[in-house]
Amino acid sequence: MKEFYFVRHGQTDHNILEAHEKKNLSQDISINETGKNQAATIEPVIARLSIQIVCASPLKRAQETKNIIAARLKANHLVINDFGECSAEIWKELTRHGTLSPIPEQGKAREFIERVQNGMNLALSQTGTPLIVAHGGVHWAICYLLGIQNHDWAIDNCAIVHFSIDEHNRWNASKL
Repeated sequence: MKEFYFVRHGQTDHNILEAHEKKNLSQDISINETGKNQAATIEPVIARLSIQIVCASPLKRAQETKNIIAARLKANHLVINDFGECSAEIWKELTRHGTLSPIPEQGKAREFIERVQNGMNLALSQTGTPLIVAHGGVHWAICYLLGIQNHDWAIDNCAIVHFSIDEHNRWNASKL
């Protein structure tokens, strides 16, 4: 258990579609100009953090965001396949249950949660403070796994979230 930071990738054209138009959140697409600007805006904040390892989803939008926001970091980079985004079907299932509601023991949503858990185990086993660059569904799953309260589980593109442990050994999340 150690603190870490999370950044959701920059905006894509897919992010601005209406919910009924979204077919596959796990599609491998690039960030758009707005997403590039969002990443450039938060880069100075990221540069001031004491990050030793950058762990990112293999998908283009996360990799492109990582390359912009971590440009000045003296940190190793690690691609973690388990941080790939979920499908729209899984996203609907996760959010239908709501925050802190039990996820069914079987099915695609449970498999996604377990996949993110594997990614978290790998990221947090690295030396130093990690920065995770991934997706909205991954952030939701991390919040679920850590039992986060008093924090919005659905975050905007390029939101920076600091995950830390309080004096009672409970996880907290706060946007920077």
